[in-house]
Amino acid sequence: MYQIRWAFLCSLLGMVPGFAQETQVRGSVVDARGGEALANVVIQLVGGPYRATTDDAGAFRISPVAPGDYVLNVSTVGYRLIKRSFHLNAGETKEFEVILSPDTFRQTDTVEVSAGPFETARQDSPSALVLAGNDAKNLASVLADDPLRAVQGLPGVSSNDDFEARFSLRGADYERIGVYLDGILLHMPFHTIEGAGATGTVTSFNGDMVESLELHGGAWPARFQDRTGGVLDVRTRDGSRTQTSIRASICASNVGFMAEGPLGSGRRGSWVAGVRKGFVQYLLQRMNTDPSMAFDMTDVQGRLAYELTPHNSVSLNVLESYSYLDRSHAKDRLGINSLMESAYHFSFANLAWRYAPTNSPHSICC
Repeated sequence: MYQIRWAFLCSLLGMVPGFAQETQVRGSVVDARGGEALANVVIQLVGGPYRATTDDAGAFRISPVAPGDYVLNVSTVGYRLIKRSFHLNAGETKEFEVILSPDTFRQTDTVEVSAGPFETARQDSPSALVLAGNDAKNLASVLADDPLRAVQGLPGVSSNDDFEARFSLRGADYERIGVYLDGILLHMPFHTIEGAGATGTVTSFNGDMVESLELHGGAWPARFQDRTGGVLDVRTRDGSRTQTSIRASICASNVGFMAEGPLGSGRRGSWVAGVRKGFVQYLLQRMNTDPSMAFDMTDVQGRLAYELTPHNSVSLNVLESYSYLDRSHAKDRLGINSLMESAYHFSFANLAWRYAPTNSPHSICC
């Protein structure tokens, strides 16, 4: 008698709204770097008319949802698209914790690295400061989108001129600081005009191709032995090995185009290339009657990376930058011995081969 009453009561509760279990999808979206909640992220279930947007706490909820197979699409500006396939049963609640990585943020799952007999372990200084991903882009400034201007925001770094990419570190002049691009010491890697100090400087290499900026303020490794005031280690990134993409950007001083994609079959290589074109001189000629401040720039940068074998890889970095000054439109107002036309050309090429020896007892010699 009691069992019949209990069964009847349960059936009644199932008919009442709120007691029946609802089929739904819910979860939260956070940033991969700091774990902060991301608001206004679009959540869509491919396979049905289901869509939601995360709230200020990064949470989302889609209900009710018909049972079936779906693909969870998570997308927002500045982050990589996430797709997850899943099956939803009747009365089931699926929970997702989605971690989004920025477009310029490179993530790796490798957590253990051991050096072979031909390569010593890399030692970094205890005072190293690292900028990567969105941090480097956000500090680069809207005026020039310059990676060295991002470095100027680090502790101990200062610059007394907003138009200069050069900086001092703990009182040391820039001439005592070494800028290394993928291990190569650079000399004057700037867009500038020699002998025309009022024109300012802009870094030659493209900030969209930088993976990380590592500033060593003291006790830096022995591989950086050519400078006494400090070291800035710049690492360029590889292109995507999964898909080809093209994008454009614009800031207050230049426009840029970037393209990247896989190289060869089997996802063993990649390529990435970028072009920047300045328009400062064009604007100043029409806005400023003073002919002393005007220079323009163009640069092209590319990188190829390919794994020949599991133990051998090659890479090629190329950088060509041109800076030019043209005051011919104001030659009547120029003083004696003043520059009317001038140019500066900076070239860089680096072909590298890396060999990772194996500890296996079987080896092949060629």
